[in-house]
Amino acid sequence: MGKPVIGVMPQYNEKDTRLMIGADFFGAIAKAGGIPVLLPLFSSVEDVEEILDRFDGFLYPGGPDINPLIFGEDAHLQCGNIIPARDTLELVLLSAILRLKKPVFGICRGIQVMNVALGGTLYQDISAQTATAHKNIGHYQKAGDAVLTHSVYVEKGTLLYEIVGKERLFVNSFHHQSCKELGEGMVVNATAADGVVEAAALKHHKFFLGVQWHPEHLYEISEDMAKIWNAFVGNCKSR
Repeated sequence: MGKPVIGVMPQYNEKDTRLMIGADFFGAIAKAGGIPVLLPLFSSVEDVEEILDRFDGFLYPGGPDINPLIFGEDAHLQCGNIIPARDTLELVLLSAILRLKKPVFGICRGIQVMNVALGGTLYQDISAQTATAHKNIGHYQKAGDAVLTHSVYVEKGTLLYEIVGKERLFVNSFHHQSCKELGEGMVVNATAADGVVEAAALKHHKFFLGVQWHPEHLYEISEDMAKIWNAFVGNCKSR
């Protein structure tokens, strides 16, 4: 059996209309035994069906905020940049991924897209909209990408616990939004000390996991993060 090919959603620089992706995403997939390939941003419905046939799994990376109109809200004052092309492609493709139950791993924005696709909602700004914001967990750290800055607490009996085998992880953090109401079938896998959802997975799906932190920066220094990448790519291999 050959290596699994992982479709990676592109990040997009509007200023110079450039598709891009952080090298760490590709490094993490490659080290776990997969072949990462950057997907096109502007795709037709017919293209999406072709994409599904050619890839064994999909990675949804971080990026700008999702348009809150998609989950039934007007934009909050603290809502950030929105790129409609990403919203469109990621949601259309995710609907098809769910139909075929292909493995998908979401990071930061990724977990939020996964949640919204299943009918969930988001806190458009954690500090402004959550009752526990006074606990002052640093969800958008000033430290470097690979610096661990806060704890997340993993729920026993969940997919994440099955992967890492422990109830507490140390993570980095670069987000101002998070899941609010969970979408249909989504189950909390981990939370921060202030109750913010840090990981969630879909019931009855072999691998549909999203995390709010950035394990692509940590796979070389954290055994726990390497386990998550290995589990994702490993599930793509077994298809």
